[in-house]
Amino acid sequence: MENPQSMPERSLSNLKVADLELLIAKIVKKVIKEETQQQQLLQSANSSQDFSETFGSWEDTRSTEEIIDDIYASRTVGEM
Repeated sequence: MENPQSMPERSLSNLKVADLELLIAKIVKKVIKEETQQQQLLQSANSSQDFSETFGSWEDTRSTEEIIDDIYASRTVGEM
């Protein structure tokens, strides 16, 4: 079977059934591959967005020094 893209003026009625079946199979495989890739991209984008939305940004009205002081003050020394 010739490459269908190289013969745009050729009529489908001139193709044999086997050639048409091969052409249809090729088209279906290509469409399925493209759809699968599109779904994977969408799922990946949604997963990234869902992950980002799970964690908000840090919000604190205290200054940096106050946060550091609070961290040090909350530390305890434990015995082993």
